[in-house]
Amino acid sequence: MQRQPTDRPRPTAPGPRARRALFALQVVHPAPSALNAVLVAVLALIAGGEPLVAVALAIAMLGFQFSIGALNDIADVEADRPSRPHKPIPAGLVTVEIAAAIAVLGAAVGLGISAAFGIAVLVLGAAGYASGVAYDVAMRRLGLGWLCFAAAIPLMLAWTWLAAAGTLPPGWPFLLPLAALAGPALHLANSLVDVDSDAVTGVPSLSTRLGPRRARATLAMLMAIILVLAWATLASVGTASSLALAAAIVATITAMLGVGLSWMKTHRAREAGWLLQAVGLATMAAAWLASMA
Repeated sequence: MQRQPTDRPRPTAPGPRARRALFALQVVHPAPSALNAVLVAVLALIAGGEPLVAVALAIAMLGFQFSIGALNDIADVEADRPSRPHKPIPAGLVTVEIAAAIAVLGAAVGLGISAAFGIAVLVLGAAGYASGVAYDVAMRRLGLGWLCFAAAIPLMLAWTWLAAAGTLPPGWPFLLPLAALAGPALHLANSLVDVDSDAVTGVPSLSTRLGPRRARATLAMLMAIILVLAWATLASVGTASSLALAAAIVATITAMLGVGLSWMKTHRAREAGWLLQAVGLATMAAAWLASMA
């Protein structure tokens, strides 16, 4: 029995130009940038900020993250040519000049919007951005990138809440140190993605210094400590809504699944693991603050 002809157009794969555009977008590291922007918007709404405030802060965070991502690729361009030739600048998809323009424009957007919320918000935003710049240009080459992560996450939480609510987040004497502990955990997960190539090229990341096995064990321990402390405080408060508790459960499962993927041998699995851990901790932060607020 013959198939009848159909008028439906067949789906086509993206053409070479579209694929090049998609690969070029990697210069701003879109996945972690978008995750940070969404987290900032959600936290601003939890803090009681107006939707326009949440959108403005999300755009500011995108500016900061795009700038840090582009600067990261500029700083790594020579090392990436032999080891990661597929990245946008070594592949010829983006020039150094365009990446530099993105870095400057992104910083201007982030700092400009922060300034609109007052000097204290501007100082916190500039400090958080500076920690990202320091990571790109110096600290990770000294094996101290984890310090930048430890500073950036509490600064982001404080910056968002101060801009949206005019105060530091509830429970900040406990929350901000816990967020600082999440920094090294996320750095470990991130550095495990490229631990093999970093060992070959001599990049002194925390994972290469500890060795893959000890790095993964340390990551699992840090993540367990963070989640246990978060759950302990949620239980002690006793005011968490069913939605917040459900979000915390999902966050815990997501983060631990990410830890498991960080033990895998393939680069793609470890990259997915890092993203899942970032999503899990972001979701836990939102659930925790929603309960405390």
